[in-house]
Amino acid sequence: MPSTWRTTAVTTAAVALTVAGFVRADDQAPPPAPGTPPAAPAVAGAAPVEGIDAIHEMYLDHGPDAGVMVIAHRGYWRGAPENSIAAVEQAIERGAHVVEIDVQRTADGHLVLMHDTTVDRTTNGTGAVSSLTLAQIKALRLKEHLGGAQAAVTDHQVPTLEEALAVVKDRAMVNLDKGWPFRGQEYDLLVETGTLRNAIFKSSAPVAEVEAFLARDAEILYTHVVGDGNAASIGAFSDDAGRPQAYELVFDRLTDPQIQPATVAGIREDARVWINTMWYGLAAGYTDERSLVDPAEGWEPVVERHGASMIQTDDQDALVEWLAARRTGQDWPVLPRDVLRVQAEDYSIDGVGVGYADQDVENRGGAAREYEGVDVCDNGGAIVVCWIRGGEWTRYSVDVRVPGRYAVTARVSSPYRPAGRLTVEFDDGASLGPVDVRTTTGHNSFMTQPVGEVLLGRGTHEFTVRIDANAYQNFNLDHLELERTGSR
Repeated sequence: MPSTWRTTAVTTAAVALTVAGFVRADDQAPPPAPGTPPAAPAVAGAAPVEGIDAIHEMYLDHGPDAGVMVIAHRGYWRGAPENSIAAVEQAIERGAHVVEIDVQRTADGHLVLMHDTTVDRTTNGTGAVSSLTLAQIKALRLKEHLGGAQAAVTDHQVPTLEEALAVVKDRAMVNLDKGWPFRGQEYDLLVETGTLRNAIFKSSAPVAEVEAFLARDAEILYTHVVGDGNAASIGAFSDDAGRPQAYELVFDRLTDPQIQPATVAGIREDARVWINTMWYGLAAGYTDERSLVDPAEGWEPVVERHGASMIQTDDQDALVEWLAARRTGQDWPVLPRDVLRVQAEDYSIDGVGVGYADQDVENRGGAAREYEGVDVCDNGGAIVVCWIRGGEWTRYSVDVRVPGRYAVTARVSSPYRPAGRLTVEFDDGASLGPVDVRTTTGHNSFMTQPVGEVLLGRGTHEFTVRIDANAYQNFNLDHLELERTGSR
């Protein structure tokens, strides 16, 4: 899969052999001998965990050595529409222990997967889920990734909860988000389909209301959501009715009562701690994107300082790999062999008209190089070139140690279609593009796309990213990577 690791400490002049914790393969042990079988893929947790029996047991384990569980937010939406069967499938295949899905109810009483109360954002239809029949909803088609007004329509249908349960039954758990109002119907379906052990109910409802539901069946699995307004509910559950097996702690500041060390330690005595890192404010400043820059700014303190034993993420692949590296004591992140990375914000220091051209002299993002003219934003922890407009350009340098053919990719984000168009020009006259920037269905939803291939000799090369003056432009650029694909 394309690498998604990034760093903000790359030098302006060049991408060197070792940068900011990213270890170049040239500095590591030599490659395995030809014919050596590849290593088995790493799986997160205290040890590789697969199958519902092992994952169910893992969820119930809240001991000090309990492995960290990976929760895929709305499934693997980078590979398929959110809350689709394909997104659930891919999340499981890529190592998620729990797939977070959202449940709504149709006009004729069927439970379907849908985050919003309407179908507008994620399908080619309109209207409230509660006003549409199952047949009407099944006639719709899901939009790609996270949906949105300009997202492309796919062939995927809106699944029923029963269809999703059939996918996870022997393989993983699901978190039934948004479904608390339908908990009785959900419970009946879980019992009917033999999937009660697969599903985690979740709410921030009053303790008495939750206890009344938990008293229905000792096998019900439940996570209690705690924010500033109901922090007192921690420790308020009685043994008679049953207690949550996990607490989902939502905090926008480290002064919030629910995240204080003594409170977290008390939770860990008989439950798991669930923390979300998808965007700012769910876990103060800890986010997936900050974790991709440096785990010490995200996942690491979430686990080590704040006691998380469950992490919900939008960057499942990276979290799985980081947990595997943490388990085995390896450094992370590590750039793949023969990959060079250039951060978009690390453009030339040679000044206006030489190092860059921008439509105005103001850095409207202000996230880095505040007093220069290129707009640089903080998008959920990713430091990116933003407010990109036609006719602008930025110049970069890259230090190539091994000559050869390099595939160039760009990590971008945009909710728009079209999103933009760019060309990459190299010092020897080689030009890649123009390339249409893909829509990723969100300003903070970054994906990697190909730009082209270029032949580079050993030494320092200059290249310029030019933004087409005649195309609509509204995207963010995180970084470019050059991966050696062959010799000259």
